Amino acid sequence: MTDLKEVAPEPVELSASMGPSTSTPSENRHGSVLRAIGILNKVQTYSVLPFSAFSCLHILGVVITPAIFGTEAGDDMIGLGREIYHVPLVEYGILGSAAVHVISGVSLNLARKYYRYLKYGKSNVKKRQSGDDKLIVPGKEEDIEVRDADKGLGGITSVLGAGSRVSFTSRYLGLSPLAFSGYFFLALLTGHVYYERVSPIVVDGDSSFVDLSYVAYSLQKTFLKTYFGLNTLVLVGSYHMLVGMNRILRRFTLKQRKMTYKAIFVLATLGAVSLWRISQIDVLPAMAAKFHSYVP
Repeated sequence: MTDLKEVAPEPVELSASMGPSTSTPSENRHGSVLRAIGILNKVQTYSVLPFSAFSCLHILGVVITPAIFGTEAGDDMIGLGREIYHVPLVEYGILGSAAVHVISGVSLNLARKYYRYLKYGKSNVKKRQSGDDKLIVPGKEEDIEVRDADKGLGGITSVLGAGSRVSFTSRYLGLSPLAFSGYFFLALLTGHVYYERVSPIVVDGDSSFVDLSYVAYSLQKTFLKTYFGLNTLVLVGSYHMLVGMNRILRRFTLKQRKMTYKAIFVLATLGAVSLWRISQIDVLPAMAAKFHSYVP
């Protein structure tokens, strides 16, 4: 017994493989949902590129060119664009791009709602951090960044210097302005594609007769409905694409948001002028009869 000595106790360290897991099922779900959100965000961002390229070409032909250079130049641009995006593989690529963008966007919105539910409980209230609006350079309002998607472009109040506000759509519909404009744009675009592409194909087997005179016929037949509908399509589409591009490029400052407002205003104005000039086109009786079969 005299050989026994007292020693200081030392903690025993277990290896990671021997010790119990410290993560809970709830934390595992959080991680899985966050990974899914990251993947969906990238898919939604990059899937829209083919459709965006088509949209730029189409806007050039039906909005910008007729307003500035006249309807004949607009028809020439439409003919040039048709040679590109009516190639079957290209057209399927454009449609697929839009479909993937919409599906991933809806899935992303649902995944974010589910993540907020897991994190905050049944109330599903989105907790806001105090630093959403970030001042990059003290004293320079032009450099205030509005990063919160629920504020969109910050509203007219931010442009007037009264600070950004959470949007109406976010407060009452639970959708950011970008998401709401996307759903609205989808509804308008579906109707536009039906009248401009699907209906002519059903009647004639193709849409080769569709040009600006077809739009002129619709304007002359139901001016207010067509004029308001197409102007709304241009306005909502411009907002959704430009604001979406802002978020991709991380353009959040007040100066950049003002530039976006100006770009939307310019495109909407050009759209209104273009439609007015198109409405003055003389539609031949034979073509009017054909167009009537497209839009009875």
